[in-house]
Amino acid sequence: MQIIRFLAHDVPVALHAGELWLGLVPPPDLTFHIREAIEIAGARRIGHGVALAFERDMEGLIAEMRARPVVVEVNLTSTDLILGVRGKDHPLPAYLAAGVLSSDDAGISRIDLTNEYMRAARDYGLGYRMLKAIARNALIYSFLDAAQKRDELARFDRSCAEFERSLASRQTPLQTAVTLLKATVTLPP
Repeated sequence: MQIIRFLAHDVPVALHAGELWLGLVPPPDLTFHIREAIEIAGARRIGHGVALAFERDMEGLIAEMRARPVVVEVNLTSTDLILGVRGKDHPLPAYLAAGVLSSDDAGISRIDLTNEYMRAARDYGLGYRMLKAIARNALIYSFLDAAQKRDELARFDRSCAEFERSLASRQTPLQTAVTLLKATVTLPP
């Protein structure tokens, strides 16, 4: 981790960390990977991060990730198929405020980003607004330069607005009102 920090002192760092699970290593070996990737190597993106619950001071680590900010690329299919981590064992709910979804290598998992969004909707009940926020975060926390990031965010926002207008034009006025109310009212879980 120190070598990575030294070599990448002026380059954004993305590392896979916390990609292990019980049975692969002894439990004490699950307690530091994410933290060291962030604090020592200076990672701004963490790939997988499924061992979050085993990290020392998990709440403090999440707070630190939000403050820096550090985001997590959550790979639902990979962690399910390779590690058997899914459902209530997966830290996705803990990462939603700071994480992004990404797909695994299509050549390895035979999936794409659409698959990951479908899994998130099906397995975790994520709706359009949350999936849209996650997709937007992928751009916000990307390593694009400022001008590229601004352009891509504008393009994303235009595409979403066009999609939403297209859906709204197919609804009756009552359906549109209900949709708007659902989008603006947050009900307790």
